[in-house]
Amino acid sequence: MDEHDGIEEISVRLVGSSASGSDSRWVDGTELDAELPSYPVLDEIEGRQGYGSLRRRLVKRPKRVDSFDGEAMEIAGVHGHNSKDQNFWQTITLAFQTLGVVYGDLGTSPLYVFADVFSKVPIKSEVDILGALSLVMYTIALLPLAKYIFVVLKANDNGEGGTFALYSLICRYANVNTLPNRQAADEHISNFRLKLPTPAFERALHIKESLESRSSLKTVLLLLVLMGTSMIIGDGILTPAMSVTSAVSGLNGEIQGFGTSAVVIVSIVILVALFSIQRFGTGKVGFMFSPALALWFFSLGSIGLYNLVKHDITVLRAFNPAYIYFFFKRNSKDAWSALGGCVLCITGAEAMFADLGHFSVRAIQIAFTCVVFPCLLLAYIGQAAYLMKYPNSAERIFYDSVPGIAEVGVMIVSTTLVTLVMLLIWQTNLLLVLCFPLVFGSVELIYLLAALSKIKEGGWLPLAFATCFLSVMYTWNYGSVLKYQSEVKGKISTDFMLELGSTLGTVRVPGIGLLYNELVQGIPSIFGQFLLGLPAIHSTMVFVCIKYVPVPVVPQEERFLFRRVCPKDYHMFRCVARYGYKDVQKEDHHAFEQLLVESLVKFLRREAQDLALEMNLNELEFDSVSVRSRDSGALGGDGNDDLRIPLMRDRILEEAGTVTSEEAGTVTSEEAVSAFPSSDVDEDPSLEYELSALREAMDSGFTYMLAHGEVRAKKNSFFLKKLVINYFYAFLRRNCRAGAANMRVPHLNVIRVGMTYMV
Repeated sequence: MDEHDGIEEISVRLVGSSASGSDSRWVDGTELDAELPSYPVLDEIEGRQGYGSLRRRLVKRPKRVDSFDGEAMEIAGVHGHNSKDQNFWQTITLAFQTLGVVYGDLGTSPLYVFADVFSKVPIKSEVDILGALSLVMYTIALLPLAKYIFVVLKANDNGEGGTFALYSLICRYANVNTLPNRQAADEHISNFRLKLPTPAFERALHIKESLESRSSLKTVLLLLVLMGTSMIIGDGILTPAMSVTSAVSGLNGEIQGFGTSAVVIVSIVILVALFSIQRFGTGKVGFMFSPALALWFFSLGSIGLYNLVKHDITVLRAFNPAYIYFFFKRNSKDAWSALGGCVLCITGAEAMFADLGHFSVRAIQIAFTCVVFPCLLLAYIGQAAYLMKYPNSAERIFYDSVPGIAEVGVMIVSTTLVTLVMLLIWQTNLLLVLCFPLVFGSVELIYLLAALSKIKEGGWLPLAFATCFLSVMYTWNYGSVLKYQSEVKGKISTDFMLELGSTLGTVRVPGIGLLYNELVQGIPSIFGQFLLGLPAIHSTMVFVCIKYVPVPVVPQEERFLFRRVCPKDYHMFRCVARYGYKDVQKEDHHAFEQLLVESLVKFLRREAQDLALEMNLNELEFDSVSVRSRDSGALGGDGNDDLRIPLMRDRILEEAGTVTSEEAGTVTSEEAVSAFPSSDVDEDPSLEYELSALREAMDSGFTYMLAHGEVRAKKNSFFLKKLVINYFYAFLRRNCRAGAANMRVPHLNVIRVGMTYMV
């Protein structure tokens, strides 16, 4: 058995026969707990071994209800994330807003591109100007337009863009997440539904199997994603300051007494003002800056067109890419250095994909193709025409010290991930898939190598920021995976809980205890610590696991996944609270408690309905077998009639309008329940008793039981692991806010217990 088998949700149906007819038994994830050693501290107190002996229990039970939202797959497409693309005018409005949010960096690039290029390559002939212009034009046409507008934007995750969105999309198709907490029930989330690779397409299946079976590939993919994200952050730290300073520095020399100190002071004032209005949200900021950016782009285009007509219209020869060859042939090594300045013309292109969640694909495409792209081309053409007449004015075209390295690195990461999406998900023709990284990846790699020459000029700074963020994120992931694996190994066995009895070896008092843990299955070892440390335990216990699934948003009605732990009289449940990576977990604790209890009540009712339905099915099946056997005896059957029994049962089910599923966790509809002659499930005494006990517990209040866990490396671990886990990861855990800390829970309602995890 693979080590992850005990972590994944498992449901196996064993069909056999008994004296009473058909007998269905279920082996599910909870039964695997019996294979794990029992809680060691409790074993020592009891003074005996054996509670965790290796054995497997097959418990007769109805088809298990995984959640009250069993028909999540049938929820109508009301959660479509791209519902914002409703009509033409709304799309135009969104396109207008993108100008103020998405294209700020691209719009300011004409201020300093040629200044940087010609600081490396002095203008000695028209070939220098035409070659540089041709480089800029084809760079903009190839990367932002061809790559992002026509390819990358289509690789969105339900309307969300960016490096993590690509990773999330890949994680849904292939189980490549390094944290092994994926459940089959996650695929029932409405936003999760995807067209999986078909067996007929062997290439996609082979890639999927390779990614899932090799931990090294999972690590490489994770590092690639974290690297891209880190470089985005590192670039984002510097870009606002560089853009504002570049713009303000244009006043230097134009206004008497406006020197370097004045440029810095004015830039700081503008930056403070800009960041102070971010709290008003993307919509208001977009409407505030969109008119200014729209005016800016149209001014760029108008001025460029004016310069083209007035100074030298022959610069249109730069549309011939042969001038790129002449440029490199004439300047050789200096031309290579000039590429580091040319790459500045695509600064901010990644924002078209990263900011996709605020807008829509069509809005970003319209804004770039109709406004940004033509205005930028005219701006650069006009500057080149001006330089043809005044070649000595290159330094005043703008700033020559902007480092753009992290930006190219992010583009290379996006190219790699989109290539994987094309192979695994889109199942694109192999020739087209190879062309994508060959064309775009080669250009980006050349620009990256050229931009590395700017490291000494300040390009090291964004790389340093990116390295720091990469270290933080990878350390957090590394420590979290080790902690989760430690919790899985230390789970309390179901056998031991059954030995304790429904009182759990202590006093059960009214109230609902919400024990927070990270396990999606099994009884966490921290529960044993609470049993040891508390004189009494709550009458209803819910093991709450807050889990992030690879979708942008989880609809609220699909938030909770419930399962029963131990027999009914234990009143213990497992609840997985699922959130998407864009969900903000800041619910008021009262709202969270109310939603949780409502979901639990629905779960109990659905469970009772399933039990009643199965009993009715068994009765119908038994009656059918009896009638068929009697008829066969009267007709002198040949012994083959019992082969028809399943067909008869299927016909009865069809007539009853019942839809069944072989998957664990999928339940029948309410219409199917009403089709059978049975008493109302609300009159079930056991259900009413359990609901009454739940109401009494709710009236007594909620208590949040949290682990104050310390993670330590084992004594025999190597030095670097001890350093990372004992100090760096420990520092991150002490300063993070997760789980119940994100909710406003009164301190009087919280109980903490200390525990050390040795990883």
